Amino acid sequence: MFNICRGWLLVVGLVVCAGTVHAQRIAVKTNALYWAALTPNMGFEFTLSRHFTLNIEGDFSPFDKIGQYGIKHGSLTPEVRYWFSGRPQTRHFVGVAGMATMYDLQAKNTRHSGDAFGGGVTYGYSYVLNRHWSIEGTVGLGLLHRSEMKYACGTPMPDEINHRGIAFAPIKLGISAVYIIK
Repeated sequence: MFNICRGWLLVVGLVVCAGTVHAQRIAVKTNALYWAALTPNMGFEFTLSRHFTLNIEGDFSPFDKIGQYGIKHGSLTPEVRYWFSGRPQTRHFVGVAGMATMYDLQAKNTRHSGDAFGGGVTYGYSYVLNRHWSIEGTVGLGLLHRSEMKYACGTPMPDEINHRGIAFAPIKLGISAVYIIK
């Protein structure tokens, strides 16, 4: 169903890239909006230079059913950010983000099972609370290419992908608590 090899290759590539970063500041974060949607998540942000950071976030939802909807998914979102203030992880930033997600969703009487890959642009603001803590708001829009098996509930799952498409979609939305490690 899911192409796990592609997902693992992406994760390994990001770890290799992150291992070469010589950061003075590393931030650990979690998105409160995702937690409100019952989606555990975590992110890391590495300082690359005075204006640039590398942000990597991941999330998953292990639940088969919440109310009348079934939502099971996992995603990874790497992003390069440009900070206007001249000091990373403070005030306004813009970014370029990629996204890889695997999902198994049920809405009404239709099931969608597949993956989506894409990217887009982000904007955000980080409000510094003290030396180690900040709150960050982020929004991002982009294009996603999805490949899925789409079928009516109660019928057998198709043997192969039967629905593909490209969609303009939100790729990021968050209010995150950020802890900066120095």
